[in-house]
Amino acid sequence: MKVSIVCDSLLLQNSLKIFLKDFISTYKHCDLVLSDRQIDIQKPLVIVNSSPEADLQVPFSKSELLLKMEEMYNEIYQKQSKDKVHSQPKKNKKELWKLEREIDKITLEFREKLIKTLRDFYE
Repeated sequence: MKVSIVCDSLLLQNSLKIFLKDFISTYKHCDLVLSDRQIDIQKPLVIVNSSPEADLQVPFSKSELLLKMEEMYNEIYQKQSKDKVHSQPKKNKKELWKLEREIDKITLEFREKLIKTLRDFYE
């Protein structure tokens, strides 16, 4: 997980940088953006401040921060994976049944050829 930090508060920004030094990335390459205010961006935003509406309220511990980021990251990327699954066309039962019949047929032919080959070899 990669994060970018965009804060007005230098104290909060430096605290986040210290806590997240292994996760810091540029905005272009990040998965999440942490900010102390609402901003209009194309990336998922985690708001960190003292208001009750914030995703993470100040004061917080490093573990609370990491848990919140992991929760947001999983929520976002699980939704994306579900969207991909739903966008794939579904095969109807008749098509699947035909496929199963074809697999059965090929398997049976292979089995018969294998048995014949073994019998020929050992006779």
